[in-house]
Amino acid sequence: MKVPPPLVRTLAVTPLAFVGSLTVTLLSPVIHLLLGIADLIDRRNWRFTRIGGLGVAFSVVELFGLVMAFILWVASGFGLWMRTGPVQRAHSWVLRTWLELITRALRTFIGFEFEFPRQTPVPGPVLVLCRHAGPGDSLLVAHSVMRDHRRKLRMLGTTKLLWDPFFNHIARRLPFHFCEQNPKDSQMELAAVSRAAATIEADGAMIIFPEGGNYTPSRHHAAIDRLEARGQHARAKRARHMRHVLPPRTGGTIEALRAAQEASVAFVAHVGLDDLLTLRDLWQRVPIRRTVRATYWHVGRDERPTGHTDLVDWLYGQWEKVDDWIETNSAEVFGT
Repeated sequence: MKVPPPLVRTLAVTPLAFVGSLTVTLLSPVIHLLLGIADLIDRRNWRFTRIGGLGVAFSVVELFGLVMAFILWVASGFGLWMRTGPVQRAHSWVLRTWLELITRALRTFIGFEFEFPRQTPVPGPVLVLCRHAGPGDSLLVAHSVMRDHRRKLRMLGTTKLLWDPFFNHIARRLPFHFCEQNPKDSQMELAAVSRAAATIEADGAMIIFPEGGNYTPSRHHAAIDRLEARGQHARAKRARHMRHVLPPRTGGTIEALRAAQEASVAFVAHVGLDDLLTLRDLWQRVPIRRTVRATYWHVGRDERPTGHTDLVDWLYGQWEKVDDWIETNSAEVFGT
């Protein structure tokens, strides 16, 4: 579904979300009581309490986020000083807190742990290229980048994220960029990606999801078909051997790599949420008693190629490395 224009999101979607979140928050004791009664009848791992409780938690966090977004808008002189350093830092703090609350809710109600390593800090800006699979994985990675690695966050994401009213307001005030998966004006989108990547702060990180969406078998087949239709047979052949990831979409990713000349690159792989493709999967499997494991490795700014063809080949090679790591660690995480 196409995301409505900013004015509609602000004047229609946001008020509806605020009223809905406030109502759920005020009625949360009654809702939890009803969910508990349903679970006593259902007798299956308290799944009504877990999934319903997660929805209540999201509503409470959304209410907090919307109230803070409004306070920050007023404090910024109704947007007049929005781009000043103190206001930007305040928005980053609110986003970090929102992510912290969301990730705590995911862990508490779904029942998994998230293991993300900490390595020796790398100086300078970083482009973070992350796989996409499972519910909330982008939020988990963004949370770790901001909290554990103390980085100023910017993100290249799809416009679907703007359906969330809090994210719509906060992220549009920060140096994030949202684009359509298949934009009408690709050159304009690439120029925007280039500007965002070229201006990453020395203590900043820009997260990109090269696959363009969560991995599913049907999307994997569709991506291969698209490569074949474009005559990119060598890439299609390599994509067929990727068992757990979609082939990277090279347009925006390569543009960001070429623009961020001073940035190192971190590749992030994770495993543990892969089998949760739909809400039905989540409903049937909760609680998820496993540790979602992640890893990452850095490539220095002088270690990556510069030519377009070489960059594409290098990116595919790194993505094959991501796929291999997932294959190696899947058995231990899933217990198979």
